[in-house]
Order: sequence, then structure tokens, then C-alpha cells
Amino acid sequence: MRQISAVKTAIVGCGAISDIFFKNFTERFEILDLVSCCSRGRISAEKKANQYGIHASTLEEILADPEIELIVNLTPPGEHYETIKRAFEAGKHVWTEKTITTDFEQTKELVSLARKKNLLFGSEPDHFLGSAWQCAREYLDGGIIGDVTSAVVSVSQNYGVTADRIRFAAQPGGGPGFDFGIYLVTQLVALLGPAREVSGLMLTQRPERIHGDLRHPEFGQSYIYTNEDFASASIVFESGAVSVIHINGNSILEGPSSFHVYGTQGVLSLPLAANFSGDIQIFRPGSFAPAPVLPAHGFDHDSRGVGAADLAWSLRLGRRPRADAALGLHCQEILHGIRQSGESKQTYRLTTRCERPAHLSKGYRGLPGFCFPEESSLIL
Repeated sequence: MRQISAVKTAIVGCGAISDIFFKNFTERFEILDLVSCCSRGRISAEKKANQYGIHASTLEEILADPEIELIVNLTPPGEHYETIKRAFEAGKHVWTEKTITTDFEQTKELVSLARKKNLLFGSEPDHFLGSAWQCAREYLDGGIIGDVTSAVVSVSQNYGVTADRIRFAAQPGGGPGFDFGIYLVTQLVALLGPAREVSGLMLTQRPERIHGDLRHPEFGQSYIYTNEDFASASIVFESGAVSVIHINGNSILEGPSSFHVYGTQGVLSLPLAANFSGDIQIFRPGSFAPAPVLPAHGFDHDSRGVGAADLAWSLRLGRRPRADAALGLHCQEILHGIRQSGESKQTYRLTTRCERPAHLSKGYRGLPGFCFPEESSLIL
């Protein structure tokens, strides 16, 4: 392993979410050698470059640098297609924030282009690599709750506030159906395997809104919110399991979320899909009181970018990344199918499929003392 060189990496996009990526890339993952970053206005890139001891560059300089192998794309969803395509044309491997693009056909095009050029392509969410979800995967694969028959997932959001404070939430791809829904379906596919068909709807229940944040430049003025703010669906998986999802963007952020997987011999209760860790409980036959489950896997706190590190190890070891774009494409098609089903009033049959990502070995917690580092689990 000492003979394997770190993958020289550049971050494109230095917005609010980027700081955790800079921190994790420079402090947690040995396989990543973060050397450069860029942003549209350059000011944010220069700030990050000074903070983390790297270079502030332009996108053109990054794409032209022969030593940079991996581009980590953190731009808003509406900029993904052009940014990723340019990276592929420059011969760079890419790992991107979710969703891959705002358009299913464009995502298919990029996945095809990556394969044509023999480049690795991965995408967020990579939260299924977190400790809670790898523990759940172990329980399901081990038959601890019997045969999985269904799952129920529900989450509430407040997009009245979110759209005011986060600019991209009002841009294409920023609505809760896609922006948060991609977490739900990715966790489901990582646990249950690929889907076969979906039926559901996506709605804009409250298109007429008022800017309510005093700091907003158009405070007090009305505006039209064009993204979806509600989604619900039934998903049928190839395994025969069925899932029901519910996303309400017109409620409160603090509302209760649920993620329950039902089996013939028990029920697993899991944390919020957008978290790497959280409380896990199991309900067993004969007892109405749940028992807590203690995960033995790594990545039990904010591990954004672990998918990029796994892609870098995959590049060096000659294998497929766990957060491969084939997974991202399939999950994006599930959301695309929910919207299409609502518009057509018909069931949508999936045209793509993917394999369940390879699991991580347990015991690699990265804890102080006599314990293997959690990055080791990405290699094995």
C-alpha cells in the first residue's frame, strides 16, 4: 500500500457545503492529495486555498494540468452537466455532488461518455457508506429480520425558509423531491437493490410565496416557486420488496422522520437518510419494545467525500467505485419516474439498473488507540 501514490485532486465549486469536503480531503483520507480549487468568482476559491494550503486556480488551469487526475464537482446542480462534460473531455475522472444533473437524459449521456473514455465516474449521496447504513446492510444480508417485504420512509422539510436562504433551492434540481429525495432512494437501493417500477407524484402545492427573510434583497415581495415541494410514491424492487416514500416540503424541518425496513422476522428502525450515523433499533417477534443496535462500522460522523475517496482507491486498485454513477443514474431515474408517473397517471418502468454497492468491512472505526483506521475498510 505504501507504493500506491495519492490521487491528485481538485475541487470545483467553493460554496457553503464545500468546507466539509476540504476538511475531510485534507485530514481524513490519505488516498486524496487535494492540490487545487476553483470557483466562479475566484474570491471563495482564494479563501479556501489560503485556509487549506492549496492553489486557487481557474477551471481551465485545472483541466489543463496533467497531474490532476480527479475532479470533485461541488457546483450547483444546474452547472453539473457542462462542468462534468468538460472534465471528461479533458480526460479527468469525476466525482460529483447530487444529483448528477438536473435532467435524466443528460445524466445518461454523461455516464455513457465516461464509459466510452474509460473514466471513473461517481456521485453523491455516499451516505450509505456511513456506519448506520452499513450496519443495516449487515443485518439485512444476514437475515436478522428475515425476508425483507417493505420499507416506509418519510421526511418533512420547510422549503418556505430553505428557498429564501439557499439560492439553489429555487433553481432546477433544488426542490425537496430531487434534492432530498435522492438521499431516500439511494439508501433504499443500497439496502434493497435496484428498482423495477414506480408510481407516484410530484407537486408544487404552494407556488405563490413571499420572501420572509429580512436579509433577503426582495424581503416582503411575492415570488413563484417552480420546483416541486411535495412528493410521494410506491417503489417496487426487483427483489419483490415494496417501499413507500413521503417528502413534505411544506412542513417543518424539525418534524419527525422515519425510515423503517420490515421483514418477516423483525423491523429495523433507521436514522435520517441524509445522515451517516444515528440511532438504530430492531423490533423482534414477541416484544413491543425495540432493542438498540450498536454499529461496528466506520464513518459514523459527517463523512462527506468518502465516496470520492473510495473512487480514488478504486482507480488505484482497478475496481468499480461503490458510489458509482450507475447507482446515481438509477436513483435519479427513480425520481424522474415518480414525476413522470404523476404526470401520466401511469406506472413508470425503470430502464436502467445497477448492482448493490459492495459493503464495507466492520471493525474499522477510526477510534483513538488500538484500532484500524476507517479508511482501511475502503481498501478491503
